[in-house]
Amino acid sequence: MAPVTRRHSSTIAASTTAVSGSPQPMSDQQSLGIAILAGGRSRRFDGRPKGCLTVDGRPLLQRVIDAASPLKHPMWLGRAADPVPALASALNRTGLPQLVDDQPDVGPLGALTTSLAHTDCDRILLLACDLPFLTESFLAWLLSQATQATVVVPGDGDHLHPLCSVFHRRCESPLRDCVEAGRFRAHDFIFALDDVHVVPRSKWARFDEGGLLMNVNTDQDLERAETLAQSL
Repeated sequence: MAPVTRRHSSTIAASTTAVSGSPQPMSDQQSLGIAILAGGRSRRFDGRPKGCLTVDGRPLLQRVIDAASPLKHPMWLGRAADPVPALASALNRTGLPQLVDDQPDVGPLGALTTSLAHTDCDRILLLACDLPFLTESFLAWLLSQATQATVVVPGDGDHLHPLCSVFHRRCESPLRDCVEAGRFRAHDFIFALDDVHVVPRSKWARFDEGGLLMNVNTDQDLERAETLAQSL
């Protein structure tokens, strides 16, 4: 599938209704899009595409898509230019637009840079593809917390969850500076910003029936996720 560009405004950029429940909510003139990071080179898991790994019989990528789709915002997949064949096929089967990373080997910050450059969205909900226990209710609530802060990110003590966060277009310039300087860690980028709204765990714990924001980086994580899925 060909990469999307700003010409695909009817697919990618759309106005959203105002979200409530925050001191400075997004206005109804702002638009929000959802970028799911699908990767592509499968350097972990012995070359198996992470998004194609299954938990409770469903691919990780599809589980994230299923959680985000009911939000009814424009959604696309961020991927490398050369995904392994199994992942390329899986991405095409979703029917979602695909954005090829402008800057390879930069990771999530590169994908966010690409999404900001090639869409007209004021805000982007950035999601990793390896969050098997995301729920529609939690994501809808997270969007309701979207203030005018540059980043709205769930926090758990000193740990942040940048790959389930809302980024305002204002971050585009400092983001590019960060990437050009070779600083690719999402945590470091967020900590360097002045205007960040960290949503503490005490606010979102009620949505966590188990593993809400756990990600899958190792075979052990995958086994733990499978065990947890069987218990939910």
